[in-house]
Amino acid sequence: MVVSVGRQECLSKGRLAAFASPAVPLMMLAAPLVNYLPTYYVSEVGISLYWAGLAFMFARLWDGITDPLIGTLSDATQSRFGKRRIWILGGLLPFIICVYNLFNAPEGAGVGYLLVWISLFYIFWTVIQVPYLSWGAELTTSYQGRSRVFGFRETGTTVGIFLSALIPVIFLDDDAMMSEVLTLISYVVIVLMPVAVFTALYFVGERTSSIKNTHSGGLIGALKNNKPYLRFLTYTLVFMSGINISNAVIVFFIQYRLGLTNAFLEVVFIIYTAAIMGMPLCVMLAHRIGRHKLLSFSILLVSGMTILLAFVPENHYWLAVACYVCVGFGNSALWAMPPAIIGDLADYGNFKGYGEKTGLYMAGYNMVVKLGMALGVGIGLPLLRFLGFDATAGINAENSYALVVVNCFIPVLIMSASVILIWRFPIDVHRHAVIRKWLDRRRLISNRVKSVGVFRTEDTKAELPINPVDRTLLAADDF
Repeated sequence: MVVSVGRQECLSKGRLAAFASPAVPLMMLAAPLVNYLPTYYVSEVGISLYWAGLAFMFARLWDGITDPLIGTLSDATQSRFGKRRIWILGGLLPFIICVYNLFNAPEGAGVGYLLVWISLFYIFWTVIQVPYLSWGAELTTSYQGRSRVFGFRETGTTVGIFLSALIPVIFLDDDAMMSEVLTLISYVVIVLMPVAVFTALYFVGERTSSIKNTHSGGLIGALKNNKPYLRFLTYTLVFMSGINISNAVIVFFIQYRLGLTNAFLEVVFIIYTAAIMGMPLCVMLAHRIGRHKLLSFSILLVSGMTILLAFVPENHYWLAVACYVCVGFGNSALWAMPPAIIGDLADYGNFKGYGEKTGLYMAGYNMVVKLGMALGVGIGLPLLRFLGFDATAGINAENSYALVVVNCFIPVLIMSASVILIWRFPIDVHRHAVIRKWLDRRRLISNRVKSVGVFRTEDTKAELPINPVDRTLLAADDF
């Protein structure tokens, strides 16, 4: 089912839930990828912190090269099944194979095995993720509608991460090895992923557009000609680098600094429970204060709680939990708002005459997210080792110092700097409404040309008048 851009897709709760369903198994892998997998390959497979950090960083950097390619090909795809869903379906089986091999390393696996499978995993993750996010951004053109779409999707995301913490707690002992946790999660994902993908493909259609691009240009052109997009990607790189330095060492921080040896899965469970509870409030606030302001407040909340964690005494479970609950509330916006903002930025690029290239814009965003994650892991793990952390030494002053610096102070410094870039972000609800007004006018013109073969300017002057204030607002290319 392909839906014309001239009429809105019926965004019922049922369809939004169907669209969000693939996010559940996909994001069951998100926390393990960042928090469990490096620890597993270091502690149980036996790869050094140095080589594990470099392998994860290289895989992310290599993966980033494929993002613009997949986004561009997705934008250009023409099929009776649409241009997004066909990619998701094609990437499904290879992705499942990669999940199995990456999360179930055989005896004797080394850094080469890790590098091959983590690289393949991220490539096929991109084949699914970029079209999936683009699909969501195109389901509706309204500012509030996009917040709602990605609010549902990120609820699915949060449920997935929630399940990745809950399932091991239910089915495994508290002292289960990391390999057992990863095997269990991978098996659940392998079963759920096809069910979720086919549910979304069956119940949710795509929208098509009659608006033609008047300029050419790939990702470099988008960065050059869409200054708000460049600014948002810069923000994303700074923020993701900071938060992923912390994420790369959070398992060690909870065990060797907070002294909560068997409580990591419980802490993750609590964080994502709070994130799920905060999602409805997040969607409401996005429309009231703007997505960029909501992101700024959320970053400051997460940063404040991260600093407080540096001063939580050892073995104070409930004090640590209180901080992580607040982190969970902040995560609601940090996950849900960026893809919706990318949809708005793709609209702005379309307004400037570069056509509907949501896939390319989402690919650029996805690439920068991965680059930030790569930098986070590539900096966090080696820096932890440089500062003298020793996983065999248990809780001691040297380990605590290294963990507080790498998990708390450095990430907060970097994350706080990202607020400067996003606080006064120009594409807000008012400017986006004007952009959509111009795009709707252009669509009407295009449809009229198609229907009668000729167009006269006076035919549409009274249909969608663009006042001088709107023209001045959108002419400010350097805002």
